[in-house]
Amino acid sequence: MGIRKVGMKNFLKYFAENTSGVTTPIVALGVTSLIGILGVTLEAGYWYKSKTDLQITADMAAYAGAVELENSTNDAAITAAKLDALENGYDSTIGSITVSAPALTGAYVTEESVEVRITQKGTQFFSALFGNDRISYNVRAVASLVKMHEACVLALNTSAPSSINITGSVSANLPNCSLASNSNSSTAITLAGSAYVIAKCLTTVGGISGLEGHATLECGAGKTGTKAYNDPYADVVVPSITDYPLCKTPVKTGKWDYALDAGRYCNNMTIKGTYSLDVGNYLFDAIDVKFIGNVATLIGSEVTIFLMNGATLSGLNGGASIIIEAPTSGIYAGLAIFSDPATQPSGTTVKLNGGSATSIEGIIYFPGQHVEFGGNTDLASACSMLIADTVDMKGNADFEITNCESVFGLVAPKLSTVFVVE
Repeated sequence: MGIRKVGMKNFLKYFAENTSGVTTPIVALGVTSLIGILGVTLEAGYWYKSKTDLQITADMAAYAGAVELENSTNDAAITAAKLDALENGYDSTIGSITVSAPALTGAYVTEESVEVRITQKGTQFFSALFGNDRISYNVRAVASLVKMHEACVLALNTSAPSSINITGSVSANLPNCSLASNSNSSTAITLAGSAYVIAKCLTTVGGISGLEGHATLECGAGKTGTKAYNDPYADVVVPSITDYPLCKTPVKTGKWDYALDAGRYCNNMTIKGTYSLDVGNYLFDAIDVKFIGNVATLIGSEVTIFLMNGATLSGLNGGASIIIEAPTSGIYAGLAIFSDPATQPSGTTVKLNGGSATSIEGIIYFPGQHVEFGGNTDLASACSMLIADTVDMKGNADFEITNCESVFGLVAPKLSTVFVVE
C-alpha cells in the first residue's frame, strides 16, 4: 500500500474523529502542561507584584523611622519603623525584619538615617508542585533626615504681614543661621530702607519683600513657600508659683546697686544701677522691671528669667543693658528669658532697645508678643536665638548659634525633610 499524504486539515479531522485510547493521554498531558504553564506565568506576575508591595512597605517603614528621628532617639526611630512595617504589609509569621539607625550599609551610614531590610516568604500556588519554600522576597530601603536652615530668629505668627520686619539702618549679622517666618503672607519677611542682612537664608511659608539689595544669603534668593517651623519650646512647663510662696526683695549693695537671689519677685523694680542675679530661676510675677539711665544693667550667669502674669521689661533705651547667660544644665538649660505663653498677654510689644553692652546668651522666648529691636542693641554671643510672635528690627543685631549645642545642649529650630534615598 502506498504512502498517502494527509494534509493538516485532514489530519486534524482524523485526530478529532479518532476514538482510540491512544490520543486521550496525549490530550490530557497537553492540556495539563498548558494549564501549568499558564498558572506559573500568572504566579510569576503575582510574585512580582508582591515583591513590589513589600518594597513599598520597606520604603514607608524607613520613612516613618526617619521622621521619628527629627524629635526622638535612634531606638525610637527603629521602633517606629517596625510598627509601620507591621501596619503596611509585613507579616512577622512568614518573614523577618531588621532595622538600623543609622544605616549600616550604603552611602548614608554617617547621616541621620534609617535602614530597613525585610525578608518574607512568598505565597506559592502551582509552583508548590515543585517544592515549597522556594520563593522569598528580600527588600531594602534607606531613608535619611535632611536638616537645613537652622533658624536663630523665628517668627511664629502664621498670617501676619511683615512678621519679620527689617527696616531703617539695621545691620543684622547671622552668618551661621537663618531668619524664618511661619507667616503665609506674601510679605511675611520685609526688608526696606538701608537695612542689610547677612545670613544663611531667609525662609518663610509666605513670601519675601524687598530682598534685592538688602541681603547676602548663602542660599541665594531665600526660600519661600516652605513648611512651617515647629516651636521647640511650646511644651516647656514653667515653674509653679506654688513652689515659690514667698515674694523676695532685692538686697541693696550700693547707691544704685542691688543683689537678687533666685526666686519669685512680686514688686516692681526700678533699675538705675546694677542688679546682679545669683544662679537660678527668677519668676517676675505681674511686675514691671524698669530700666532708667545709661548705666542701668541687669546681669547674671546661669539664670533663667520667667515673665508671668503680665510681667514686663521696660525702659531698655540708650545705654541700658541686659547681660544674661542661660543655665548650661538642668531642665531649663539654654533658656535665658522666657515669657510664659499661658499667662502673658498676647499681642503686646517688648522693646529691646538697649545699648551695645547687651548680651543675652541663650533663648529669648516671647511666643505671643511682638519683639522690637532698636538703637544699638547687639546680642552678639556664642549662642543667641530669638523666638517671638513677630519681630521688628530697627537697630543693629547679631545672632549666633555656633556654641548652642556644645554649651547648652540646644538645637536651633530647623526645617527637616525626609527622603527615601536607597
